[in-house]
Amino acid sequence: MRTSGHIVVSAAIGLITYVSYGEIGPAIASFLVGTLIDLDHVIDYIYAHGKKWDWKKVNAAHHEHISGKLYVPLHSYELILIYFLLTLDPSLTPWRVGITVSLLAHFLCDQFFNPNRKFSTYFLIHRIIHKFDTKKVLKEEPKEVLNPVPTQLAHS
Repeated sequence: MRTSGHIVVSAAIGLITYVSYGEIGPAIASFLVGTLIDLDHVIDYIYAHGKKWDWKKVNAAHHEHISGKLYVPLHSYELILIYFLLTLDPSLTPWRVGITVSLLAHFLCDQFFNPNRKFSTYFLIHRIIHKFDTKKVLKEEPKEVLNPVPTQLAHS
């Protein structure tokens, strides 16, 4: 899913969180978490393209097709479980519910709008076991890995 879609979904979840609990902090947090979690794509971008920023490559958003790897460490169901368990205190319920729902919605939207993602793609442990290899963590391997290891990173 594109960033604009995550913004709309996260805004809706933030609004529902606010209406449900009457607290602005958890509402803002659920909006921010649902959108800013995509910052972990920077890791995949750098691995695929090096440190030089190119907005055309950022917008293409298929860095795993360049590198043959899919890292996105924050895109993990384990993260939701850990967060949920760390916020079991009843006073944190608005935060726990808003942020958990926002994370879950982000991952489910990604899976729905990126049909090449398996359910298991969003388990970090699955990606670690398979060394982040797109041939093993995606439904279909990229037709061509254009640059498996950027020379800028290989010599760093």
